[in-house]
Amino acid sequence: MITGGATDGDSHRARKAHARQLEVHGVSSGRTLEGPIIGFGPQDLEGVETPHDDALVIRATIANYNIVRIFVDTGSSVNIIFKAAFTQMQIDMAELQPMATSLFGFTGNEVQPLGQITLAISLGEEPQRRTRRVPFVIVDAPSAYNVILGRPTSGL
Repeated sequence: MITGGATDGDSHRARKAHARQLEVHGVSSGRTLEGPIIGFGPQDLEGVETPHDDALVIRATIANYNIVRIFVDTGSSVNIIFKAAFTQMQIDMAELQPMATSLFGFTGNEVQPLGQITLAISLGEEPQRRTRRVPFVIVDAPSAYNVILGRPTSGL
C-alpha cells in the first residue's frame, strides 16, 4: 500500500489541497449503468481457504499494451507503474512529467518517483469495456507486480 501524498497531482496547489484533508462524499451521476451483475458464489471459493485476504490481481490494457499482474489496492493514494514494465511498454522516458513529491510505503523508506504520466487504461470486455485516462507515477523499485491501481482509478 502506498499512503500519503496528493492523489490529484504533484503541484503546489494539489499538495495544499491534500493537506487540508477535505471530506469527500460519493455522488451518483443519476444514470443507470447497464451490464452484467458481478457476483461470487460457492464455486468461486473452490480451493480457497476462508477467511482469506488474497490480493485482487487483474489484467488490463494500458496505452494499448496488455498488462498482467496488476495489483488493485484501493488503499493506495497513487497509481504506480514500475520501471521494468514501463520500459517494456516502449514509452519514451522524456514524456514523463517531473515529480517533486516522494512516496512512502514500499519498504518504509522514501522512494523518489522517476516522473508521472497520464495514460489510457481499459478494463473489461466489450460491450462493457471502459476506457479512461488516469495519472500514473513511474517508480524504479522491485515488485512482484507490474502496476498498482489505487484510488485515482477507482471510478473506472
